Amino acid sequence: SQDEIFRGSCTGNPPTSRGYEAAKKLYEQKLQNPIGGIEALNDALNNIFENQRQRIAKCLDLPPGSEIILCPSGSDAEYIPVAIGQCLHPDKAISNGISQLNEIGAGSAPASVGKFFSTHAPFLGEISSDTYLNGLDGFENVEGIAVCARNKDGSVVDVSSQMSSFRKEELAAGRFPILHGVFGGKTGVRDEVMPGSDDAGDTTLGVVDACQGRFTVEEMKSWLDQDSLVLFTASKFYQAPPFCGAVIISKRIAEKLRNTSTPPTKMLSPVGLGAFLTDAELPACLEGWKGGPLDGNKSNSFNVGLALRWEAGLAGMEAIRHISDIERTKLCKEWASKIEEMVDSNEMLETFCVERSIVSIRIKKKVGGNDWLRMDEARSLFRWMTLDVSHVIENYDPGSEMMQVLSIPMFIGQPVNVSEEYAIVRMALGVESLLAYSSDKEGTLFEDLQTVQKLEALAKHFDALSESGI
Repeated sequence: SQDEIFRGSCTGNPPTSRGYEAAKKLYEQKLQNPIGGIEALNDALNNIFENQRQRIAKCLDLPPGSEIILCPSGSDAEYIPVAIGQCLHPDKAISNGISQLNEIGAGSAPASVGKFFSTHAPFLGEISSDTYLNGLDGFENVEGIAVCARNKDGSVVDVSSQMSSFRKEELAAGRFPILHGVFGGKTGVRDEVMPGSDDAGDTTLGVVDACQGRFTVEEMKSWLDQDSLVLFTASKFYQAPPFCGAVIISKRIAEKLRNTSTPPTKMLSPVGLGAFLTDAELPACLEGWKGGPLDGNKSNSFNVGLALRWEAGLAGMEAIRHISDIERTKLCKEWASKIEEMVDSNEMLETFCVERSIVSIRIKKKVGGNDWLRMDEARSLFRWMTLDVSHVIENYDPGSEMMQVLSIPMFIGQPVNVSEEYAIVRMALGVESLLAYSSDKEGTLFEDLQTVQKLEALAKHFDALSESGI
């Protein structure tokens, strides 16, 4: 809507007009009334997902031989490295180390050790309590660690050294380690080391969590050159609707998977990966995983929603392809610098950190005070930003510019609990706002100024808003 401002691409995205129209067109042309029933729908989805994999590879300029698994979300993408590890090393126990707990998706930690992360799964519906507690079939012996992103004071944890120690300990114990590095969590902070897969997966698997989508083509190439598995979503920077994930596999690991004769059969059961995936989402290198519970024709399971969400995401990815990585980086740096100046010129706001196209902001409780909003308070402020609050705050003249600002619904990044003492909220560029900034800097920055002004006003009148019950 022209009457709303959106700077929340680091959280979840409502459909953009561009994405909605692309998804609508795909549905009406290929999915709405398939002639031939279930088999025709299955064939249509196989063709659609193959087309989408090719387009993702083109947008990201992936090296030849790379393969892509499409997943309903970035959280269930975490099951894939475990299944790949089991496929390559069927006789070894697996240990999975993830990083940046609290700054990655809440479902990532349970998924990384084969647990369900929600009370529902795409093809199971509501999960029984026993099934939920037992976790996915075939993942029973997976263990792991989860390293926090920050210390109690908000400083960044040295995750990479902890992953290095974890690797040594697990190899010494005869287990197969999977090591994570996060290339931009909720505040955009990046681990120092993005782990590769030692000996192309013979010794370890390295996983790069790049789900925010704020990376360059060269960075992606460097990860695949070291045989990392890359977790990617289009539902952050590229502004697809939530639940739009992928796992990108390097050429050497794809070749090993293509040649293996030991698919992780139990993991592919209806209460395993079959609760989330079908054959259609799998690339050619996983031909040995196809059939059985993952056969859409047999299971009557189809990820139609995933195809539509990816079509919306690809609309954003393809719309920005004409802007080079060098120019994108320059624009994002310039924009973030302008936002930092705006934020720090207000007495109630302070820039907590700037990471590429994400600006994290902490908010004072009182004018002149040294205490900052905590998580529950930041959640209230986040909600008020989405509302017309002009009728609650009466300190401005009716019809004034400030009253207009207070009336505009604004969508920013959800709060993140970065320390024991305070939380932050975020402003982030997404594909649509970056395109807008590239063509109309003045107009885009005016919207940003209004966003900062509303944050400042809500902070100053926090008590009145709380008492209003809005």
